Amino acid sequence: MRAFDMRRPTILATLVAVQAICVVAFAAGGAAVPLDGRGGGVISFCYQVLYGPAPSHRVYAVNADGSGTQPIFTASIGLNHYDWSPDGTAIVAVGYVDERTQSIYVANPETGQLTRLTSAPDVLDCGPAWSPDGRQIAFARVYPSEGQRAELWMMGADGGNAHSIGVASYAVDWSPDGSRLLYATARSDATDVFTCRPDGTDEQRLTMSELSETSPMWSPDEREIAFMASADGSYGAYEIYVMDGDGTNVRQLTRNASYDGSPRWSPDGTLIAFDSDLSLAQHWEIYVMRPDGTDLRQVTHMASNVTAVQPAWRPTPTP
Repeated sequence: MRAFDMRRPTILATLVAVQAICVVAFAAGGAAVPLDGRGGGVISFCYQVLYGPAPSHRVYAVNADGSGTQPIFTASIGLNHYDWSPDGTAIVAVGYVDERTQSIYVANPETGQLTRLTSAPDVLDCGPAWSPDGRQIAFARVYPSEGQRAELWMMGADGGNAHSIGVASYAVDWSPDGSRLLYATARSDATDVFTCRPDGTDEQRLTMSELSETSPMWSPDEREIAFMASADGSYGAYEIYVMDGDGTNVRQLTRNASYDGSPRWSPDGTLIAFDSDLSLAQHWEIYVMRPDGTDLRQVTHMASNVTAVQPAWRPTPTP
């Protein structure tokens, strides 16, 4: 498959240009409805101001049926690329420190506390993912001064023992049992999906096609993997795909002339949330659909000067 440059203007630069101001959306009248998961679960997402005055940096969440949109956290800096802790009490996110530095933070919606976990200057830490047991956080570190070189890092949930695992990638996901990492990386002008152990060993290649693939995510039962891919690497050609856990039986779920990306499985595996500018070019909204591509529905309905991206499902509380 063709190499996917995560820093190319066609996708990443377009998003990063508006990511500096990031909160999560509020629909009119939504606060009267509780975040009880109606419609299939609770989704947090990033609210981006495209133009005009920006409100304070907030994290919002919404029920999967589009109801109950409300703020759940107010931050002192812009946050994006969320992942919930397994117990649903905290959110790990990318914090935009300044134009040259991005760091990993943990936000506690109940206490309002925001804790910085990484503090290296002049690097872009991104794509954090919490381990299923809640003890570790994997993330990617990008080095702008080295031609946007990227590698995966691992650290404790408190930010301790941060270290590179020697794998090149811009984002990562954990297997449901915590034994493997899932990521996409370019090898010899090809971007494919790989897995490895959390220490970076035992790398296995899952795909080899003409698609530019990225953002792979395991289903809760580990039987399937959702990812976004483009046939030619162009922005508008990115669609959502699903394949079996071993890389076979690839199926295309979305088919349109719009950008479809950031797929995330619901905790019960019955829905896939993603962001798309299907309704209006360069104006992203959150959508959900079934794993076979049916029952597509729009979850967010943003004002003309704002847009919603990067969905993240809140874990379902265990009785």
